[in-house]
Amino acid sequence: MAVILVFHAVMVLLGLGIVSRVVPPPLVSDMLGYLHKTIGITTPPPELVRMVALIWIGSVIVIADGCLFLLVFIARLSTTG
Repeated sequence: MAVILVFHAVMVLLGLGIVSRVVPPPLVSDMLGYLHKTIGITTPPPELVRMVALIWIGSVIVIADGCLFLLVFIARLSTTG
């Protein structure tokens, strides 16, 4: 349970850092560039980097929560009694 809370706290703090520009925009742009090149999709233009980074962070949170929900749901269905 603590790991889930720490994960969410780190993701929210990262998002707040990007929005408030504590994390430098060139660093965010470079990280998104690496991610997008690894996946094989086009990189966003510089004016959309912050928004795309926040979309990625939100997507990661939703995917991780969905996987955990499915794991708990299936585990509850498979227990006896």
